[in-house]
Amino acid sequence: MLYWINFLHIYQPPTQEPETVKKVTQESYFQILELLETSKQAKMTLNIPGSLLEKLQENQYSALIERLKSAISRGQLELTGSAMYHPILPLIPPSEVKEQIKLNNKKNQEIFGELFKPAGFYFPEMAYSVESAKIVKEFGFKWIILDEIHFPDGPLRRSSPPRLGEAGSEASKPDNSIKYEIEDIGMMVVFRDRKYSKNFPPRLILENLQKLDDKYLITAHDGELYGHWHKDYDKFLNKILAHKDIDQMNVSEYLSELKNKVSVTPREISWETTEEEIKKNIPYALWNDPDNKIHQELWKMSREVYNLLQDNQDDPNYKWAKIHYSKGISSCFWWWASERKVDVFSPVSWNPTIIEQGATELLKALRSLHNLPLQDRLKAEDNFNNFRSMVWKRHWVKLSEKP
Repeated sequence: MLYWINFLHIYQPPTQEPETVKKVTQESYFQILELLETSKQAKMTLNIPGSLLEKLQENQYSALIERLKSAISRGQLELTGSAMYHPILPLIPPSEVKEQIKLNNKKNQEIFGELFKPAGFYFPEMAYSVESAKIVKEFGFKWIILDEIHFPDGPLRRSSPPRLGEAGSEASKPDNSIKYEIEDIGMMVVFRDRKYSKNFPPRLILENLQKLDDKYLITAHDGELYGHWHKDYDKFLNKILAHKDIDQMNVSEYLSELKNKVSVTPREISWETTEEEIKKNIPYALWNDPDNKIHQELWKMSREVYNLLQDNQDDPNYKWAKIHYSKGISSCFWWWASERKVDVFSPVSWNPTIIEQGATELLKALRSLHNLPLQDRLKAEDNFNNFRSMVWKRHWVKLSEKP
């Protein structure tokens, strides 16, 4: 019997257009719910950050939320904690890490009430750092999930069966029969299988079932893969759910089965980090590439806004300014400036409109303040205009370079 631990992360950024929210909801979120309702043996662990819950409320998807509640009540869905607007936690101030976790807990509790009892925590983009993990632990979370490339260097546990997809770290590989605890922090950590997770897991599982000699297989990826990014025309997912040799469990159930405990120190990287980037000491390259001028200017802008907000906490409009700042540091605005094609299912990560939306949220934070000095206002406007010009100049140059 193979036990498949299926972790899904569903998310929409705070500036997402209603048309896109509707399209993804119809193609993916409803499909996931229909799967759970028609296949009572299906189980998964699901992360729904508050940013998406806000969008579902704004677009009047109350029926979908009620169906999510039913799936949780039936024991098919396990919810996790996360950060409200999906920022890269190691790259933002510790005070904002705490604020984002608080906001996310509050929104989930507002929507799900007592059903929201998360034991686990999802780092956006699995961008992990020790400092962020210590903060997460303060909130009472028991476990986190990372990628196998986070696993510390060491000998291979044994040769792996043939797998399809992009290669992950070959330095070391976790043993899914061991319960890993983060050294000096005390939270458990689960490591996803990168090769399966970066493809379409149901297909790979069925194609390699006879070669898999693990009792447990852990996958984690964006839930939008089901129906939105990928059409499962061959019904691989349905076949898995009907397969007599495959069962499912959530992450907490999986951890409760493990007996042997080993301490580890995960690497401070993200789920998209490559071995080459680790060697170059660029742990979060998709969001903070030192050679990416747009990345660096946007981070500079975010730091300046944060510092001005810190200096104006007694402003009567501070609350609204802070909301714009929290939205403006969503990971998406940097991701869409990275100019990469991360995997076979993702688009090329370049979109000047979305990048500009992030800068606009940061500017709105300062525009919201009632008592901000004129010189700070004018400097912020100049910074925004210069940044916007940089982004669109890059866009038109890119288009002119195409054959």
